[in-house]
Amino acid sequence: MALTMQRSATATAVSRKSAVAPVGRPVTRAFTAQRPVVSSARAAETRRAAGVVARATPAADAAAAQKSAGTEEWFALVCNAEWFYMDPQNESVAEQLRERVRYFKEQGKEGDFYLVPNPAWLESKIGDKKVKKPAVALISTDKLWITFMKLRLDRVLKIDLSGMSTKEACASEGPLPDFKPSEKWTAPYARYTPGWWNVFEPKA
Repeated sequence: MALTMQRSATATAVSRKSAVAPVGRPVTRAFTAQRPVVSSARAAETRRAAGVVARATPAADAAAAQKSAGTEEWFALVCNAEWFYMDPQNESVAEQLRERVRYFKEQGKEGDFYLVPNPAWLESKIGDKKVKKPAVALISTDKLWITFMKLRLDRVLKIDLSGMSTKEACASEGPLPDFKPSEKWTAPYARYTPGWWNVFEPKA
C-alpha cells in the first residue's frame, strides 16, 4: 500500500514538472566593438551634418568680412524693364522677391539684392549686346541665386560686376517711367499694382 502511494506521488510530480513550459535561456552574443547598423548610420549622418556646418561657416564669415570691408562681389541680370515688370510670364517675380526678403528677416539677416532702374554701368558692361531701354538690373551678392533666377527668366543677360563697390553697383541714371498694364492678363486673380518694385530699389 505504501509502495503504491509512493509511486503515485512520484508520477504526479513528474507530470507536473513536464507541464511547466521550459524557460528559454537568453542568447549570448559574442562581444564586438562594432556599433549596431542604426547607430552607425546615425553617427555618420551627424558627422556629415557637422561637416556641412563646418564648411558653411568659413564661407559665411568670409561674406560677412567682405560686407564689413565694403568689398562685396555683385552679380546682375539685366533686361528691358517693361518686359520684366509687366509681362504676364514674369508674374511670379514679385512673389519670389518678397519671399526672399521674408526669409532674410526670419534669419535676422540683411537683404542681399536690389532692383536697379537704368543702371549707370550698363553700357560699359554689356559690350556689343543690346538691351532695350529703359532697362532694369536685378543685382545680388549671391551668385548661385542669380544663376537660379536666370534659369527662371528669359531674355536676360547675366553680368559679373566684380570690382564694383556697392555704391557703384547700385548707381542709376534715373527712375523708370510709368508702364501701361498689359491687356493680355488672363489669370483668375488681380495683377500686382504697378510700382510694386519700388520697395526693392536702393535707398538714396
